[in-house]
Amino acid sequence: MTGQDVNAGTRALGDAIAALFAIPAQMATSLAAGVSRSVPSARSGCSCGGATCARCGPAGCEIPPPCWEPRPAGTCRLQLTPGATGTLRIHVSNCDWTRRVVLVTAIGRIAAFLKFDPTTLVVGPQECETFRITVRVPDGVKPGECFSGPVLVRGCVDHYIRLEVTVADCAGCTCCDVTVSDCADNIHHWYDHFYCARPCRNPGRQVVTNG
Repeated sequence: MTGQDVNAGTRALGDAIAALFAIPAQMATSLAAGVSRSVPSARSGCSCGGATCARCGPAGCEIPPPCWEPRPAGTCRLQLTPGATGTLRIHVSNCDWTRRVVLVTAIGRIAAFLKFDPTTLVVGPQECETFRITVRVPDGVKPGECFSGPVLVRGCVDHYIRLEVTVADCAGCTCCDVTVSDCADNIHHWYDHFYCARPCRNPGRQVVTNG
């Protein structure tokens, strides 16, 4: 056997050993590629404000508010002079087929500026009634001051209207109209498993008649 034959045999043996060491790495690469093809990555989900999530409900990545919180119904912005009055009209629609008692009230500092006419109404099935609220700025309030607070509408569920009053030397907007659809939420949502169902919040607010 010549020296050339010995060198060739050594090289062949070395190549065989290197091939054996490469097998585990090749298997790992093939397994990772198969997993990546069979399991979708997080990037295949929806995008919310730059972030991504792998699994989303019908509303995307939006987290619903707790069922006990009043539902926002809009904002009324008034600009009044000291001692002047403005008006907020709330048109409440009853989406149900049962008559319902609806109450309107306010909380916080803004409540002292308000006069309700009326505070309670019975709204018939699929009908609409209007609450008229007079907003009066006290005489001693100086221009430049601002007041805000929620006006609550309590029917089948609770709603709130944000009322913002700006006191100025000259009057601006003095009247607002806000529509409130008072409806039960009877749809079974994916997040009901984590929160709670949303039917009419208080059965005592229903007015049931036989005629």
